[in-house]
Amino acid sequence: MANDVMTTIWDCGTVFDRTAERFWLARLCGLPVGREGVDNGPVATQGVALLRLDGRRYEGAQLALEQVEEAPMSLVCRWRVGDTAVRLTTTWMGDAATGVVSRRDTLTNAGARPVVVSRCLARVTLPPGWYECYTQASAWCRESQGAWNPLHTGLRQSHLSGRTTEGGTPYLAVRLAGAAQGIAFHVLPRGNWTIRVTPVVEGGGRPFAVVELGLSDENLHRPLRPRETFELPEILCQPLPGGEAHLGAPILHRYLLAHHYPSAKPQAPVVFNTWFDQFEVLEVSRLRTQLAAAQELGCEVFVVDAGWYGAGEGDWGAQTGDWREKTKTAFCGRMRDFADEVRAAGLGFGLWMEPERFGSLAPIRAKHPEWFIPVGNQARLDLTKPPAWRWLRGEIVRLVKTYRLAWMKIDFNFRVDTDDSGAELSDYTAAWHRLLDDVRAAYPEVFFEGCASGAMRADLEMMRHFDNFFLSDTVNPTDALRITQGSWLRLPPGRIGRWPVIRSVERAVCDYGRTMQDSAPLVLVPTSTWSMAESTSLDYALLAGMPGMMGISGDMAGLTAAQRARVAEAIAFFKTWRRFITGAIGYLLTPPEPIDHREEWIAFQLRNPDAEESLVFVYRLGIAGVPPILRPQGLKPGRRYALRWGFGATAKDGEVGKGADLERDGLRLQESGIWQERAAVCVIRAERKGSKKKG
Repeated sequence: MANDVMTTIWDCGTVFDRTAERFWLARLCGLPVGREGVDNGPVATQGVALLRLDGRRYEGAQLALEQVEEAPMSLVCRWRVGDTAVRLTTTWMGDAATGVVSRRDTLTNAGARPVVVSRCLARVTLPPGWYECYTQASAWCRESQGAWNPLHTGLRQSHLSGRTTEGGTPYLAVRLAGAAQGIAFHVLPRGNWTIRVTPVVEGGGRPFAVVELGLSDENLHRPLRPRETFELPEILCQPLPGGEAHLGAPILHRYLLAHHYPSAKPQAPVVFNTWFDQFEVLEVSRLRTQLAAAQELGCEVFVVDAGWYGAGEGDWGAQTGDWREKTKTAFCGRMRDFADEVRAAGLGFGLWMEPERFGSLAPIRAKHPEWFIPVGNQARLDLTKPPAWRWLRGEIVRLVKTYRLAWMKIDFNFRVDTDDSGAELSDYTAAWHRLLDDVRAAYPEVFFEGCASGAMRADLEMMRHFDNFFLSDTVNPTDALRITQGSWLRLPPGRIGRWPVIRSVERAVCDYGRTMQDSAPLVLVPTSTWSMAESTSLDYALLAGMPGMMGISGDMAGLTAAQRARVAEAIAFFKTWRRFITGAIGYLLTPPEPIDHREEWIAFQLRNPDAEESLVFVYRLGIAGVPPILRPQGLKPGRRYALRWGFGATAKDGEVGKGADLERDGLRLQESGIWQERAAVCVIRAERKGSKKKG
């Protein structure tokens, strides 16, 4: 019968109901949604999408279901939008292993005349109740800082144009107040994005929570040509066990590792980057001393950061886009010779570039002004123009070939103004992604690192097009740990790049109970302002940089022999585990706290789903007090596990116990050495007869 309800139930907690004419979600990631199959409420609670075409709004019953294609764990719905020739295709895919659901939407103009799209948002309506929302503020050196807040008059999340994780991140978690269950949404940006949650009340009852998310509609005015198909951002929905954002992190990581990085590099070489030595000041004699130190430490790539380029006069920002070498400073036009020295030392050579920004002195702006869109006194290339796209690809390729690059760091240090084309940067972003994919496919041996003033564009979609993405421009270890906590809610741990940045100062202050002559040299790390430093233990700085893709910066040549030996031990330990880390899911054993909370304890666990091994990193911040019970996750209850604390010369065996006992009682930190060094790493491995210890 035409009105019979057909139900599709996925074993990941998601249920769809439909008749011949209508379609609705009944449950999503284990939570009831909409009106549990009854869709006769106000317009604001109806349907699965909200559109505006040629200035007219379409939703609910104005979306006519034309076709449903069903396969195991996938559903494709095709809708006619009102009386227009536009078709909306919504593809749902579920993952039984994690409960994560992916939604992808496309618009196709099947008519003979253009149609202007000014809104196309995915919509999910949660049933009446008092809701709380978890969102993240994100700023330079203060990325991914989240908090729960009650949903009163609604919320709207967005970002600064072109910088998809500056201002806010494309992440939302929702739960009923006091409930032990929740759901998180991730937008994978294809241009500017928006997320909004609106409480909608029927009569005097509790409000529905209407979630709308996708491509930003603030300035959207995108012509859709006849027969053209327009792809909208992918949206991921995931369950939150216990209603806590941080408990959902391993679910997301497991899903991403299975679905998002099938061709990604399995590990990163250990890089030394010049930036935090003297920033853009490059002196060849000093670089040679850092190269010798990097070689001694076991680094595999030596990257020259900003400061090498611009054949004219002016500051480094004004000359961005002029990718010729400096002739009067830095390498004086002989950087290829230095690259040969790096390779002769056994390391690969790498280079920094900012391809998307063009300063006022970039010669190409005068040669081809028609290619550029002004952004203040800067400009961006219009990558939707094929000649401009080909020129930029050619410049990247020229640098790769000229300097025989093993690594390219690609940065993005400016904000893009409103997109006057009306596309909300979706067409520009698609062209940029296509360029990155093309270059990476052509040069698979080169490691392409993403950066955007740190992590101002570290979103899940952008990470698909790089080999890793930088955590933050603050390399203070405590800042990095707090930012890591928030970043793991929406990013995979093993694809995040991070650097311990270290300097040494001998006999700066006197140790308690010792003479100045007998006092140990200090290890200095930058504060978030870069112009100041603070002292810490060497292990704390090194281990804060290890749960991801680890590199090194700072003054390695200025370390003492003993300090360099310890750094070398840390790098050797990381190399042993880096492939494991890249493929690991992460558990936040302590919940996220704000970046200004610089006391207490932080602990992370990395576990590879395919191995009976884990790494647990523990950090003691400030006046930490009594440590929490740190319970490793994902262990088999009856399996016996051996623990080993530390790395290098200070590593020592710990307890041996069953998985159930470790998960119940937690780790014994008195074995870790953390009281002196402020940080420790624990290797947890299932016992195997005849196995050799790793690390």
